[in-house]
Amino acid sequence: MDSPAIVSLITHFNFLSVIAMAFLAVCGTVAILIGRLTQTVFQGKVFLKIFGLASLFAFVLEVTVFNYSSHLRHFSDAGFHTTEVSPQDSTILFTTDPTVSAKRVFKPKAIRDSRGNIDSVLATDEIVFENLDRRITSLHIRPVFKNNDFFALHIKATDETDTRGFIRILYDGFSRDNHIPVQYFGKVSKLSVQILGGSGEFSQITVNKSIPFYFSGLRILVVACLFFVIILFASKKFRAKAIYFLFEYKFNPAGKKQKFVYAFMVILILSFSGISAFTSTSKFWQEYVGDWQYNIFLVDALLAGRTYLDVGRPEMLQIAERPYDLQWLAENGFRTNDWWYGDWAYYEGKFYSYFGIVPAVILFAPYKLITGDYLPNYAGIFIFMAIAIILMAILWRHCVKRYMPNTTFIFYLLGFLTLFFASALFVPLRFTRFYSVVTAGGFMFIIAGILLLLKSIDRERLNGLKLFFACLCFALAVGCRPNLIFVSIFVPIVLWKYRSFKVAALIMIPYIIVAIPLCYYNYIRFGSIFDFGVNYNLTNLNTSGYSLLNPINRFLNTFVNFLAYLFSLNIYSHFFPYVECHHDEFFFPSLAAKRFYDKTVGIINFPIVFFWFLYFKKLFTKNKIRSQTFYLSTTFLAIATITIFVNSWLIGVSGRYIIDYAFFLILPSIFYAYYWCNNSRQTCCENQPKNRLKITYTLLAASIFVGLFLFATNVTNDPTPGNPALYRYLQYSLGFVNNL
Repeated sequence: MDSPAIVSLITHFNFLSVIAMAFLAVCGTVAILIGRLTQTVFQGKVFLKIFGLASLFAFVLEVTVFNYSSHLRHFSDAGFHTTEVSPQDSTILFTTDPTVSAKRVFKPKAIRDSRGNIDSVLATDEIVFENLDRRITSLHIRPVFKNNDFFALHIKATDETDTRGFIRILYDGFSRDNHIPVQYFGKVSKLSVQILGGSGEFSQITVNKSIPFYFSGLRILVVACLFFVIILFASKKFRAKAIYFLFEYKFNPAGKKQKFVYAFMVILILSFSGISAFTSTSKFWQEYVGDWQYNIFLVDALLAGRTYLDVGRPEMLQIAERPYDLQWLAENGFRTNDWWYGDWAYYEGKFYSYFGIVPAVILFAPYKLITGDYLPNYAGIFIFMAIAIILMAILWRHCVKRYMPNTTFIFYLLGFLTLFFASALFVPLRFTRFYSVVTAGGFMFIIAGILLLLKSIDRERLNGLKLFFACLCFALAVGCRPNLIFVSIFVPIVLWKYRSFKVAALIMIPYIIVAIPLCYYNYIRFGSIFDFGVNYNLTNLNTSGYSLLNPINRFLNTFVNFLAYLFSLNIYSHFFPYVECHHDEFFFPSLAAKRFYDKTVGIINFPIVFFWFLYFKKLFTKNKIRSQTFYLSTTFLAIATITIFVNSWLIGVSGRYIIDYAFFLILPSIFYAYYWCNNSRQTCCENQPKNRLKITYTLLAASIFVGLFLFATNVTNDPTPGNPALYRYLQYSLGFVNNL
């Protein structure tokens, strides 16, 4: 989805949501004025009235607090704006106030290459106003965007006490930010507005222009929901009903209303995932040719019957002394984005894609054959993730029915939301570059394989067909990401009591079916059936340098990487998006040689994993765990441990690799949360302690909160977390401080 479409989506959503909330506020207020709240809590009209009242409160806050800048006009002096450039001197600007002098200053800024030589010069545009002598409360900038969706302004002023400045970013499509409220001590004598980076210019600047009201429909909805909850819990009758639903209302597999609620929640998550994926790719990455490696160039290669990518000038790298050292290439005239691209595999004069071929074969190439067009990366990622989410919903329901049949319905809903938000699905849905295509495909096949495998032993007799397709899914996952081979450990553990030559054949055949073409594909590219091309990748990952480390240093780095995957904390603040990823330099000690520079997300950021302590406590006591999920949890723990170790040894630390193991730690954590709440290893006690459920609900909600706002941030080193206008709208609507 391009930027104009996203801006249009934001505009229409905001307008419709404001109208809807205003209608509810009016209806609720009228109902309260002309009627009395005599209905029972089971009738929907009373809830409508209360929500209408909450909406009214939200609108009052919107007009007063959240639009405080609109009231600043009462405290400002006369305003003016720029008109035209002087015909005699291009540095002089005319304004509507002849007493104010304005001039335009161009300051050159040198851009240097890796050697320190001047590569280019950018001119920063600055407007300086003098002889103001007035109180200033607002600026209005009419920007002209050049080659980006946003640019930064440096606004500096001299008031009666000091000279100070601040940075403000303007976003293309979010016109509210063109109105900038300012706070100065008394009258301002001098004011300057400078564009940083040369990514835009001024069309007009207005001082002390009235800031219009801007109603955020999303913010009104969120605030109204908060007031709604507060009003409900203020009533004893509603509190009693809430307590019943929170602690006594049981999960019923046959309940139609519960099925409807669960299905509706899954639909909402799918919609949320679609919006996340289709608004995640910035304009730069959509137009960057190097990012078309998978969905275009690999597809063309497959349809043409070849394995190499026919683009760029790979033959130029044959004369390079160190073709896999990107810094050496840049310093010796081998131009990137012309002769070669980052994270493309180079081998004997040709380019290849070392990313798993399975998603291209089953989706991207057929799409091109059928439609004649290329499927964008983000669309393919969403298709895989949408299927994975539906399968995960079915898997979670199967687990609850089989292992937690008497749990509360709220625990059932929160458990699935935690699986979605804490299993790192924000990685492929927000980082929708070609890297995430294989990640999304691999995750989909893993969830499908686990579901089919558990379904195959759902009854006493083994279901051979489901077992066959379960193993086929696990094999196809390896065709997406080779490190997912360790998930197959799950197969012999689950099927141990069914061991026989017939079962072994059902297991091996699908693996062989997938392995033969994969091995052949590797052989015709790199001359080895086991070589996927990672050692030939043109990447910032210092593969050649890392091989020179002595064994002690390699194990030290692996150990530190392993700890980072588990314990690297995010940055938490009261600023939107509230949760952000640390760069790995905050975690690495000075004695470790970092191999890969990226942001990190430790699994400890999802508090539900604290319930793993219960597993280890029971494991080393006399009363060991004998639940149905003990071997399931142990296997998942082994898979996660091996995956983290392999990633730490081969790659290093990156927040986007958390999806490889997060699910295998989150699902058992929820199991043990259930056991702890019910104070029983297998069945739910009727008199379960409410305090334990309260703690569990809190940890589940905290895990959901972290995962939710990681959708709004960035787990990689890319400069922007998706579309800038959408990010700014969310920041403005959901922020408490930095939206003003």
